[in-house]
Amino acid sequence: MNNRVHGSKIADNQVILLQNIDIGVPSEFRKRLGNDICEDLGNDGGTGAFGFEPDGGTNVLVVTHGAKLEHSANPETTTFTEDKTNFTTSLQTTIFKAGESGEGDVFLVGNGADDWFRFEPDAYNSPQDLGSTSGTGNDSPPKSTVGTYYRNRVWILKSNLLYFSDAYPADYSTAFDTVTNAFRIPVGTERALMGLRDSGLVVFGQDQIWGLNPSVTPAPTTDKPEKLLDIGCVAGNTAVQVGDDILFLAKDGVRGLFRTKEDKLQLGASYPLSYALKEEVDSISWAYITKACAVYFDNKYFISLPVDGGTYNNEVWVYYPATQGWTVITGWKVAAWAKLTVQGQEKLFAIDADDGKVRRYWHDNGDDTTAIDMEIITRKIDMGQPLIYKSGGELKIIAEESGNYNLSVYASKDDQDWVLLGTMNLASGTAPTLPIALPFTLADTTLKTEEFHLDSLERWKQLRIKIVHDATNGSDDIKIYEISIITFKEEYESE
Repeated sequence: MNNRVHGSKIADNQVILLQNIDIGVPSEFRKRLGNDICEDLGNDGGTGAFGFEPDGGTNVLVVTHGAKLEHSANPETTTFTEDKTNFTTSLQTTIFKAGESGEGDVFLVGNGADDWFRFEPDAYNSPQDLGSTSGTGNDSPPKSTVGTYYRNRVWILKSNLLYFSDAYPADYSTAFDTVTNAFRIPVGTERALMGLRDSGLVVFGQDQIWGLNPSVTPAPTTDKPEKLLDIGCVAGNTAVQVGDDILFLAKDGVRGLFRTKEDKLQLGASYPLSYALKEEVDSISWAYITKACAVYFDNKYFISLPVDGGTYNNEVWVYYPATQGWTVITGWKVAAWAKLTVQGQEKLFAIDADDGKVRRYWHDNGDDTTAIDMEIITRKIDMGQPLIYKSGGELKIIAEESGNYNLSVYASKDDQDWVLLGTMNLASGTAPTLPIALPFTLADTTLKTEEFHLDSLERWKQLRIKIVHDATNGSDDIKIYEISIITFKEEYESE
């Protein structure tokens, strides 16, 4: 998808718009998967989500909304249980897993205004209040929304100071020394922390990004942080590890830190990865951009963010690292993503930014019971001769037979209004229609070809094609394999 460059200048493998399309398979446009509601937790919008997978314990999905924290072992079949906390306000939360001597895996929750809380797998309803400190010499973790667990220590970023705990302590409420055990790292407003294999911590701030590779026993006087980028991160929950690289949202769009052959991180190209999405970047509601969040799932980077004056996340962009392609998802209002392994399968969940509903995403063929509006707008096709008039010929579309579903096909010549050329029905003449009584024999998947005559358009120099499917498609996929044009050029006649 590329709306940065004029529609006649973009590459042959690019289009002007890919809305609700999956391009994970080369040479295929597939209507993207949807979501199913798991549970409605109330009208307050979501603030956090985390898949807690303790070693030897039961995996649970943890979500926060309003001032509440709830969990479920299998969100699709098991109701959520509200856990006791002393949160006083509804703020975005940071949740991460940590190790603790004597207990094993626990998870910590912080919202920046209240104390950090520690939850253990056997007693979610009895969290430990870890206390707080603001650099006064106390031994509790500072209040913050940025923390992580790395090399057996909890690290917390607050006000250009990176605090670290004792190694694998029995009690995090007394594991800090905020006067001595802190590094000064001038990144600006804290955004995110990320530990990378043996390369140390990447420290994200609003203004800059730094790196720190601490010793086994961190030494603030000798372990020296190193500035990586003068470009900052505007939303900490968009910083996600993708393989050995990191993607994040900067002031000018989605950017990446890429590992080199020398095992160092570098910025790469001087322009952002999302450079092609000019209209989408221009539509961002920057006043609420700190709410943006992202996840890496199914070889895709999903980033949810507020657009078109929205006060919460109301659109999702999907980046495909393998092909460096982009598509846009409308209708998703994701406050926080979480991956959770359930019965051996990794699944993607999220909590709604508006109404607090928990859903499983990238699953099924509708958004709850709402149809997915699929739309493709091709590049401006000029057959390699932008100044020559063409007329007649045919538009050919090849799609997979899937069911009694119609694709609406439009054309726009020379930037004029869209004209409906006709519809293409994807019903199969041989495959069974579900539901059907067992047993039955499955027919081989077959392709369907439809040709639309272009004579009604008369003469044109450039032609855009739009394909729309805006109805629920049951349990079947909508897949398009080819969009091609055969036409004839007009002979030039001098006057």
